[in-house]
Amino acid sequence: MFPSPILCRVSIISLARAALAVALCATSLLCGCIGPRYQRPAIPTPPSYRGDEATSSASSDASGTLGELRWQDLIRDEELSKLIKEALANNLDAKIAAARVLEARAQYSVSRADRFPSVDAQPGYSDIRSGGIETGDSLVSANLSWELDLWGRIRNANAAARATLLASEEARRTVLQTLVSNIAGDYFLLRDLDLEIEITKRALSLREDSLNLVQLRVDNGYSSEIDLRQAEVLVKGARASLADLQLQMEQTENQLSILLGRNPGPIVRGRTLLEQEMPAKLPPGLPSTLLDRRPDIRAAQQQLIASHALVAVAKAAYFPVLSLTGSAAGFESPALLKLLSADNRMWTFSPTADLPVFNAGRIRANVRGAEARRQQALLFYQQTVQQAFREVADSLVASRKLAELRSQQEALVASLGQAAELADLRYRGGIASYLEYLDSERDLLDGQLRLAQIRRQQLTSTVTLYVALGGGWQ
Repeated sequence: MFPSPILCRVSIISLARAALAVALCATSLLCGCIGPRYQRPAIPTPPSYRGDEATSSASSDASGTLGELRWQDLIRDEELSKLIKEALANNLDAKIAAARVLEARAQYSVSRADRFPSVDAQPGYSDIRSGGIETGDSLVSANLSWELDLWGRIRNANAAARATLLASEEARRTVLQTLVSNIAGDYFLLRDLDLEIEITKRALSLREDSLNLVQLRVDNGYSSEIDLRQAEVLVKGARASLADLQLQMEQTENQLSILLGRNPGPIVRGRTLLEQEMPAKLPPGLPSTLLDRRPDIRAAQQQLIASHALVAVAKAAYFPVLSLTGSAAGFESPALLKLLSADNRMWTFSPTADLPVFNAGRIRANVRGAEARRQQALLFYQQTVQQAFREVADSLVASRKLAELRSQQEALVASLGQAAELADLRYRGGIASYLEYLDSERDLLDGQLRLAQIRRQQLTSTVTLYVALGGGWQ
């Protein structure tokens, strides 16, 4: 005697529930058999940054550090702030980074979908003619398939996709951080070139006046022809330097325009180089906080987490893949009008297992490759941390030494100015040669240009230190 259809359906449903219960129990017992949980690697951090002379318990516990500032609080030039806002909104690199985040988010959603059953509806119709007899069948079914994640393959693949998403978000912040730094650096370079052009024009005007004086002295027999030629060389050299500075200025404007997402064109200026201000000196903070503040370090850590999870995914291939498949609420009938009647329902349930038997070492090679990639990610993370400490140390020593260099250069320019004035008076009085005046004037111009460059380097080094400490993307 055959069992009734109702009893068959109840048995199938009970079997499915039992299989699900076994799957959940096995998953809870075996979820840790693939590999250990990820643990953040221990990175030795120094007690203080090299070059941080003010490091102490008081400065370390200060409520505010340079890296915690918003870039809006660091930049005091209104026009520069406008340029940074425009770049954050329109820069193509920033848009590309944002698109990569969207791609990673979509991949994460795809990975999450593997954790749930999939259901597909399949309507169909078949018409068969045999021996002069024609038969037709209509079919509507909903197919269900579900892989039981006994060994954590799907769970770890999902964790890897999530870590990849977080890494892409941190990479986007790194792009924004670099963008703020580049905009500020190019703007300060532009203002430096403006000042150098102003200094060179002033020097050119003085040299042209000197050339006229030498020409007058030569005409009256007070100076030789060599003095005239030297004066001409001085004027032509200033004109060449001016043309070169103007070339650099326009190229810097073009570079800034591209960073802003514009076509090349002029850039509106704000404060001059001498008017630029930076906030009062703030402590850099503790080195241990750098690991949580810098987006590139956080991105490297997320890449390490993803590679760790992918090792577990590769190891899961050693174990069988268990799946539940079936057709639920299916209907089949030769008459279309009777297709959805209760008598035409059909049920199927077929759990399957895919067990690897022989694959010529492919799985083992995949595991070794995943472990090698995890080792690479670990080394890259350690390298990123070390590079971050070096960047902070370099920026600290640059800030300190540039402050000393600026003080010395200002004193040097003051002395060169006095020497140039004395040489001019001595030459006009016929006591000194024109060569003496020529050398003093050339040294003064070089000293003034060098002082302008040092001022720009000071501003840039402050921004560089700010970025090295993890600021600039908030």
